[in-house]
Amino acid sequence: MLVRRYEPFNDIRRSFDLINSIINSIEDKRGEQELVDFIPKVNTRETGGAYHIEVELPGVKKSDVDIKVDGNILTISGERKVREEVKDEDYQKIESRYGVFSRSFTLPEKVDISNIEAEFNDGILEITIPKLKVDTSSKKIEIK
Repeated sequence: MLVRRYEPFNDIRRSFDLINSIINSIEDKRGEQELVDFIPKVNTRETGGAYHIEVELPGVKKSDVDIKVDGNILTISGERKVREEVKDEDYQKIESRYGVFSRSFTLPEKVDISNIEAEFNDGILEITIPKLKVDTSSKKIEIK
C-alpha cells in the first residue's frame, strides 16, 4: 500500500488549470475577430459634483463616436476606420487595431442624465455625468 500526503489545494489548483485552459481555447477561437476590433482604454473618476469617464480614442474622428443613455446604462460606441495606405516596399506590418468598438457603464441611481456633457480633444473623449443635488438639510414636520 502506497501512502500519500493529503494536499487539499491540489483540487483547487486543478480547477483553476481547467478554467484557464477553457478561457485560452476561447481566445484562440476569437483569433481573427480580435485583429479587427479593439477595446478603447477607459479612466473613471469621481469628484464632489460629478462622475467623469475618459476614453482613449486615438485615430477616431468625433463624428464616428456615438454616446447613448438607455435607462441607467451609458454606452459609448463607434468605429475606428482603417487608413488607406499604399506601400511600395515588400513588407508592411500594422499593429494598430481597427474596427467597431463599444463600452457600456452602469450609472449610479442619483445622476442627472439630462445634463450629461461630452467633450472630444486630441483623441480623448471626456464625459461628465453630474450628480443630482440631494437635500440633506433637516426639517421638522408638524403633525396635523
